[in-house]
Amino acid sequence: MWNENQRDRITKMNIQYLIVAILLAVAVMYAAWRIYRALRAANDPCYGCEGCQLKEIRDAQRKGKSGLSPFGKRQKAPCGEKK
Repeated sequence: MWNENQRDRITKMNIQYLIVAILLAVAVMYAAWRIYRALRAANDPCYGCEGCQLKEIRDAQRKGKSGLSPFGKRQKAPCGEKK
């Protein structure tokens, strides 16, 4: 039927196809995961930002905290007011 060289060549080709199929599957799964994350955070202007000042201000406004300056630091209370 097949000689030894043909059998070895077919086995090597099957292993190569298997490796390529695994790599393609991993690439497709990674792309799908990134697309899912991007769509989930589509309305978030700070998507991908770990800790910029704009995000700190926005998070403080969402939580209802007052007294934040535009640079994300606490402002001092005016002299006549006590905390």
